[in-house]
Amino acid sequence: VRATQHCLTYQYSGITGGTPTATECGSAVTTCYKYQTTTTTPASSSMFKNSLTLTSYSGSCGGCNSAWTNCNTCNTDQCNSAFAAVRSVAPLSLALPL
Repeated sequence: VRATQHCLTYQYSGITGGTPTATECGSAVTTCYKYQTTTTTPASSSMFKNSLTLTSYSGSCGGCNSAWTNCNTCNTDQCNSAFAAVRSVAPLSLALPL
């Protein structure tokens, strides 16, 4: 019986950087799907930047099995230790803004 691996998704939204919000999904990893969108909208004299990066994982940790998806970031480092810097400042028990 293999233990369940936990991996993270990371997103932020705000004025040039914003505050990171970390969420944790409990799933083992072999297939990695990563979607990233960034929009910048003029607002008075400042720019509002909204950036979203979503990485979805499935399967057992450490491999990728999708030929059409860029899986360069899908590896064992994405499991448990992923986004260590964010994890250290954002408790992952709830997927809520800081």
